[in-house]
Amino acid sequence: MSTANYRFLFDRAFAPDTNVARPHVTLTYAQSLDGKIAGIGGRQLILSGPESMKATHILRLKHDAILVGIGTVLNDDPRLTVRLNDDDLPPGSGPIQHPQPIILDSTLRFPLSAKLVLPSSPKKPWIFTGPVHDRQRRKEIEALGAKVIVLSADSQGHLSIPDLLSNLHQQSIRSLMVEGGASVISSFLKSGLVDSFLLTIAPVFVGEDGVSAVQDAEGAAKFEDISYYPLGRDVMMVARPQMG
Repeated sequence: MSTANYRFLFDRAFAPDTNVARPHVTLTYAQSLDGKIAGIGGRQLILSGPESMKATHILRLKHDAILVGIGTVLNDDPRLTVRLNDDDLPPGSGPIQHPQPIILDSTLRFPLSAKLVLPSSPKKPWIFTGPVHDRQRRKEIEALGAKVIVLSADSQGHLSIPDLLSNLHQQSIRSLMVEGGASVISSFLKSGLVDSFLLTIAPVFVGEDGVSAVQDAEGAAKFEDISYYPLGRDVMMVARPQMG
C-alpha cells in the first residue's frame, strides 16, 4: 500500500492548533472486535495488521512525543521508535526523527533493564512520577540517562493530565501521541483534553479474560465527525471527542 493511501492521517487525524498552550493530543490504540486491547493480566497482543501498523509508525513520525503508561513498559518493554522503510516515508519527510518517549509512572516502577534506556535508544525517556516515590530509585533511573519529572497527583495517585500537558508544552512539545494502556486511555478520555481519536479495530475476538480499553462508564466519551478507513484486514476509525 502506497503512502498516498495514508493521506487521511494528516487530512483528518493530525491538525495541531498552535493557539493553545498545550500539545495537540492524539489518542490511538488497537482493539479486538470485543473491545480488548491486551490479554490476560495485560499480556501483549499483536492485534494490528501490517497496514495499520504502518499507519501507527507514520503517526509516530509526525508527533513530537509518544506516551504510554508504566504498565505498558512492564508488559511490553517497547522502544517507542519509528520503524519505517525509506519507501514508506511520506514525501518530504527527510531523515527519521523519533518522538520523545514519555512514561506515566506515578510510583516510579520503571525497570532499569528497559529497552528505553539502552545505550542504543535514540532518545531516553522522560518519566513523569508523583510526589511520593523512591528517591534512590530515581537516582538509579536518572543515571541511565532518563529524565524524571514530578507532577501533582490526586488522592488515588493518578497524575494530573493538565499539569502533564502544561509541562510538555513548556518543553516545546507541540504534539503528543498517546498509545495506552487501559488506565492511560481512560485518564485522557476523562480529562477532555484529547483532540484526535484513532481506533484500529482488528477482526479477532480475545474473550472475556482480556483487558478492555475502558474499564468503566464513568465519564464515558462520545465522538463526532467520524470516518472509517480500511487498512488491510483492519478498519481505522478517526473521530473527534465531543466537547462538553
